[in-house]
Amino acid sequence: MPAKEPHANTPLADFIEKRVLELRPKHQNEIAEEAGFKNVNMLSMIKSGTSKLPLGRVVALALALDCDPKLFFRPAFE
Repeated sequence: MPAKEPHANTPLADFIEKRVLELRPKHQNEIAEEAGFKNVNMLSMIKSGTSKLPLGRVVALALALDCDPKLFFRPAFE
């Protein structure tokens, strides 16, 4: 039986969780919308490890999190 959270506690999930907290009062839903996610819960799913960040969304999410996309690619690939 596969794990429910196969991507939990990865450097990417940890970074996103920390960055979302740093960007408060900006809401997580706003960040998800800026990154182009149709489902605003996607960011929560990535942070919890239940979903993987699609590589096509790496740059958009990095910009929504106000960080350098080049530095964001490495943990996205891990």
